[in-house]
Amino acid sequence: MIGIYGANGFIGRHLVRRLAAAGSSVRAVSRSYDKSFIEEFEGKVEFLEADLRQPIAMASSLQGVQTVVQLVSTSSPALKNDYAIADINENVLPHVEFLQNCVKAGIKRHVFLSSGGTVYGPGAPVPTPETYPTNPISSHGLTKLIVEKYIQMHGHVDGLEYIIMRLANPFGPGQKFRKGQGLIPAILDHYKRRLPVRIFGAGLALRDYIYIKDVVDAIEAVIQLSGAPQLILNIGSGEVRSVIEVINTIEGVTGYRFERDYLEARKTDVDISSLDISRARQILGWTPRTSFREGIEEAVFEVDV
Repeated sequence: MIGIYGANGFIGRHLVRRLAAAGSSVRAVSRSYDKSFIEEFEGKVEFLEADLRQPIAMASSLQGVQTVVQLVSTSSPALKNDYAIADINENVLPHVEFLQNCVKAGIKRHVFLSSGGTVYGPGAPVPTPETYPTNPISSHGLTKLIVEKYIQMHGHVDGLEYIIMRLANPFGPGQKFRKGQGLIPAILDHYKRRLPVRIFGAGLALRDYIYIKDVVDAIEAVIQLSGAPQLILNIGSGEVRSVIEVINTIEGVTGYRFERDYLEARKTDVDISSLDISRARQILGWTPRTSFREGIEEAVFEVDV
């Protein structure tokens, strides 16, 4: 059985749909669900409401699970470093306790979605390979890295199979806008409400944006990977775009012209985040297949419906 933790989130919903369609045995775990999402599967998926911060509930949820896909996170790079203590309490301690419960429950494989955009830090080579030293300058990146280290520790000491996926910026249909997280859902939300877009600095910061279908393809490949892997893999599109380029593309697809508000650049943002995805291509036999514009067209179509 595959346990998907954070199953009600953007990536989680897409992954549950994919695995259920493939006939996989899935236990979806989240704090809450929309009734319509549960009804969509007609008993084909086991749904469980539980919070990562509830260790007994989490330990119970692991019974019968062989592979864990851990998607839970309450942190965001846009929060800068203003909530470092809360980040530790919510995004380190529960994850470490959950990992311990995974080991006790005899979980075979642990898949963790980390942050390819924040763990490497400034001055990293372009594109950045997984072997480059990590140096996060945001609390979000630091909490992800700490959890990575605990996973590696349990891999070494307890033989836990793991794949740490350092993910670029995912986007696509079903991505709800949450304040401070996600450039593309923020722009699409402002498009829907005809609001100006906010641009930090000159809008020249370069990021990798990957379409959700390509993300789920990579996760599915990781779940099915043979052997006893203990790996870190960058997962991205292999391309970078500036904030201005993203806005221009959305304007080109929608025909709408945004009013633009320029704000002071944030010190916790790096100028460029470009991931070397050659290792994932080689090991997983995976490659991103959706062009940026195609992905934007799909996301815009959902907003316009």
